[in-house]
Amino acid sequence: MKYSKEKIIKALLLSPLPLLFFTALLFIIMNHEYSLYSIFLVFIGHGLVYLIYCILTVPFSFIFSIFLNRYSVLNFLTICISSLIIAMPFFILLRWGHTGEALKEWWKMYTNIWTILMALFPGLCYWLFLINLKTKE
Repeated sequence: MKYSKEKIIKALLLSPLPLLFFTALLFIIMNHEYSLYSIFLVFIGHGLVYLIYCILTVPFSFIFSIFLNRYSVLNFLTICISSLIIAMPFFILLRWGHTGEALKEWWKMYTNIWTILMALFPGLCYWLFLINLKTKE
């Protein structure tokens, strides 16, 4: 399966949007924040997370994807494995930015099922966007 660089970039940039939308919606519903100002702030915060995602993970994901695409092994399994690998420094930096301390035993973050799902869901979306962009052509 060969994908063009443009399709890979589009899929990488679109892949975190469903997760960010659902977490923003869940945050608004769970906190009963229905004012327009609160909704605006939640989406601004999630927009900043998207910007950090684009700066920190998209270049490395792009390099992995180009490398895997070159050898025709860019598939669902390799995307999920690479999303788990690339999510690790992102989650470490997110925890450090949120709590001010780095996790000493970083491998324990994968014992939490929600962390694994939050790392795999963008990988699943990336794969779906790649398949969708390929079929449109």
